[in-house]
Amino acid sequence: MKSDNKENPLKFYAKYSSLALQMIVIIVGGAFGGKALDAKLKMEFPAFTVGLTILSVVIAIIYGMRGLFKDK
Repeated sequence: MKSDNKENPLKFYAKYSSLALQMIVIIVGGAFGGKALDAKLKMEFPAFTVGLTILSVVIAIIYGMRGLFKDK
């Protein structure tokens, strides 16, 4: 029999791969949103692309850290 304190390896990989996928979606969404804003406002320098990409990376890191240290 399996012991109760061991977690299923498949569940372990699914949890962390879904967390990584969600972080990627946050970052890509911020980058595409910034690019769309720059195109709509016809900006010469891609300020929204740079700003929203950096902001979305910070948000994704915070989200990832909360997911890693969350109790089951």
